[in-house]
Amino acid sequence: MLYGKIVLVNLKHNFAVHFIIAVITAFLTPAVFSINSLDSRASAQPLEMLLPFIGVIMLTPVFLPEQNENIRDVIRSKKTDYLTVCMIRVIYSVITVMLITAVFVLVMKYCGSDITWRHFIGSFASSFFMGALGFAFAGLSGNASAGYMSAVVYYSMNIGLKDKLGIFYLFSMYSGGDFSDKYKLIGLSVIIISAVFIILRKLFKD
Repeated sequence: MLYGKIVLVNLKHNFAVHFIIAVITAFLTPAVFSINSLDSRASAQPLEMLLPFIGVIMLTPVFLPEQNENIRDVIRSKKTDYLTVCMIRVIYSVITVMLITAVFVLVMKYCGSDITWRHFIGSFASSFFMGALGFAFAGLSGNASAGYMSAVVYYSMNIGLKDKLGIFYLFSMYSGGDFSDKYKLIGLSVIIISAVFIILRKLFKD
């Protein structure tokens, strides 16, 4: 019951704006990249080059409501553990990224593009990893702007360095790289998010 109330309150006050921006980003993707009658490789372009920003939009602001240190101290004094609340935000944000990605993939399928489950996994992996980076920098710095900037820098590195980034390369589906790297990105995203919570837990105890 308590966690249900936490979810409802956060969905009402902290979720709606970011969700709307993420949906708008998905809807704007066809204005930049064609999604009609694409072959398998071409279908990866919009899914890897623009849609991953929904991960940044949804995960980077997890700590934003308590960015003010005074507010954060008040929240931490409450009975409900602050980091537990943040974990709940991460969970519903990741689910949202998955749902938006899935809907977009289905739309591309409906538009005649050669889409498979790999396109969904690959796009989600890129979104999740970019979001995890934004989440990490925002959480550890106490500043959401640092999270957004880190994601933009990382995205720029992918454009400039391309596959020199190895498993960290976001556009591996479009470039014909090793698809198994996508699974590694998902695993790394989980590790990054878990590490941030462990570090913050230690800092808050101190």
